[in-house]
Order: sequence, then structure tokens, then C-alpha cells
Amino acid sequence: MMALATLAEYTGQLAACASIFQIWCLPFLIYLRVVDTTQASKWLTWAMISLLLAAPLGHPVQVGWISRNSNTVRSRTVGAALYNMFLQAGVIISSNIYRTDDAPLYRRGNSVLIGILSLNLVLYVLAKTYYVWRNRVRDRRWNAMTPEEQLVYLADHQDAGNKRLDFRLAS
Repeated sequence: MMALATLAEYTGQLAACASIFQIWCLPFLIYLRVVDTTQASKWLTWAMISLLLAAPLGHPVQVGWISRNSNTVRSRTVGAALYNMFLQAGVIISSNIYRTDDAPLYRRGNSVLIGILSLNLVLYVLAKTYYVWRNRVRDRRWNAMTPEEQLVYLADHQDAGNKRLDFRLAS
């Protein structure tokens, strides 16, 4: 986790670094979905599951991302609370993915995980695209102002936090 968070800070690519978990897990979940693990080598199956469970978690990157894009205590508090609630809801929901009627291969369970993983990858791409677009819009509006207008905006405008034209969303 520490290496992933450091990589995200160094590169500034938060969406890409947070999605490493999904990219890491995809081949192992596909293997578990496609291969009959009751007939495959037990050591190979053990290795695939061990590598799947060794995936680098992106939670520090995501929490930092929320904090950085909030920029005010009020919105940071709400963002952190929502992140925690969705995380806990995901834990509750995940307890129903692998079920006894799907044993021993858990094909349905692994298919569900591959679907969730794929959706996560799409969501990361959409979030990155939105933040880049939003920053471009703000750049255009900010750069269209004269230096004097920019100073007046900074001194007098009521926008706060991530609503300000001079604030850039991390992506």
C-alpha cells in the first residue's frame, strides 16, 4: 500500500495508480473462472490464489484523492464519510458473492467479481476523464481573464474550496 501511495504521489496519476488493484486481480480471477481448479495442480491453484490475495490495495490513494479534491473541511468530512459507508456496504455485499450452491468451482462468484472489477476500471476511466475535462474548462475560464480580473476574483469571489476557478482537481 505504501509503495502504491508513493507511486501515486510521484506520478500524480491517482486514477491509474488506484486501478492497479483491478488490473492485478483480473488475470487471476479469469484463471479461477476458466480453469477447473478441482482438476488443476493444487500448487498452481494455491499460487494463483496467493497472488490474487497479494494485490496492492488502493485505499490510501483513494482516501488521499477524496481529501485532495475536497479542499474544505466540510466537503472532506462528507466525502470521507461517504467513502467509508460505501466501503462497509461493499464488505456486507461481498459476503454473498461466494455461495455454497456455487461450490466448489465458484464460477458464478468469480464471474460476479470479474464484472465488478470491469465496472471499477470503467469508473476509474470516467472519473479521470471528468476531472481532466473539468480542469480544462476551468483553465479556459481562468486564462480568459486578465491578470487584474484574476486578482479581483481571488480577493472578492465567494467560491470556496474545489469550486474556485484557480483550483485544479487531482486525477
